[in-house]
Amino acid sequence: MDWRGWLNSVFPRSDSISRPLLTVLLVYSFSSQFLPIEPYLVPYLTTVKDFTNFQVTNFIFPVSVYAQLIFTLIMAPASYYLSHKVMIIIGAFGLSLTYLLAWCGQSLVAMQTMQTSLTQTVSLLSFVLASELGQLLALTDSSYEIYFIISLVALIVCCASTFLLPADSSSCSLSYLNRLGNPSKGWTATLKETWGGKSLKILSVWWALAFAGVSLVQNYGTTLFDAIDSHSKFNGHILAISEAGGSLGSYCAIYIDKFSYRSRQFIYVLGSSFMGIICVLMGVYTKIWGAYLSYVVICTIYRTFSCLVSVQCGRLLSNGQFILLFSVNNFAGLLIETLLQAAVEVVGLSIYSQFIAFSGLFFVATAIFITFSCIDCRGDESNKYVLTETGPEGILTADT
Repeated sequence: MDWRGWLNSVFPRSDSISRPLLTVLLVYSFSSQFLPIEPYLVPYLTTVKDFTNFQVTNFIFPVSVYAQLIFTLIMAPASYYLSHKVMIIIGAFGLSLTYLLAWCGQSLVAMQTMQTSLTQTVSLLSFVLASELGQLLALTDSSYEIYFIISLVALIVCCASTFLLPADSSSCSLSYLNRLGNPSKGWTATLKETWGGKSLKILSVWWALAFAGVSLVQNYGTTLFDAIDSHSKFNGHILAISEAGGSLGSYCAIYIDKFSYRSRQFIYVLGSSFMGIICVLMGVYTKIWGAYLSYVVICTIYRTFSCLVSVQCGRLLSNGQFILLFSVNNFAGLLIETLLQAAVEVVGLSIYSQFIAFSGLFFVATAIFITFSCIDCRGDESNKYVLTETGPEGILTADT
């Protein structure tokens, strides 16, 4: 196969997106996450910048959680008034500024400013490769300057690619928002219609709580590793393995799907309770390899169930408002994450106690699911709201 044939197979023709635009999007996604410094940012802050692990945990990283909530709130109106392309460009340059501040900044204020610029655009291949590159640099005792140089070069490519994106108009954004909100019904009616079924409501609660819990675990995973063993150099491998495990979990969700509704969704109870137990173990078992293993396992479990719950919630929608469902559920999770983050920061918990606190989100999700399952078991057949199988193809429905 010649190079043109190979290129055609990698970038197939599509009526909805051109090959040049697809190439730009792939370059942007890859370069925005090709950051080998990321697995070793906490060791860098504690060894080179001389911040304590307590300062990183309670004064630097929490700012990113609050900033993420704020930017999520202003993103939609900002995209409408400034256009999506402008917001993507601002985000790319903000991400670059993040790591410049981390590299050149010296004060605690500089590190807190760094956290306000972080965005989450996940590219699995880029993340894994960058983690492994960071791992190689760590094993060869390379200077942290090399990590930052490679990361910033990737971000320069990311910033350059944003200017190649096509321009959009605010009228398109307004048209989309009108379709999403369905003005003829009103926003309140649309929200009630979207979450009309009891099954969808309880799965959405589980979705939000699990999202918040795992987000906090991932935010503070490397901080925990540094607190347990500041000399360990295997963060890169662990983050790469956790992403690979998450991909495997996403694939396994296909096979767990049928079992989940046959077990009357009790599998969600097992998933959230298991994640809660692992989170507690991360807070009490102070061995680095135990923390590594727990991190990989909890990320794998969550990725499996996040795929499962999103698909099942999508099936239960009666009005096709998929974007609204996913956006609100994720925002609810982010809000819960922010509130718990603020609580543990006010109390001043250590990194170990914080992980025990994080486990509470998973146990709350477990308790809610068990409670509603018990109520359902006592109810009449006509009032069931646990997902049921209604045909030879296993189509899921929500009984209200």
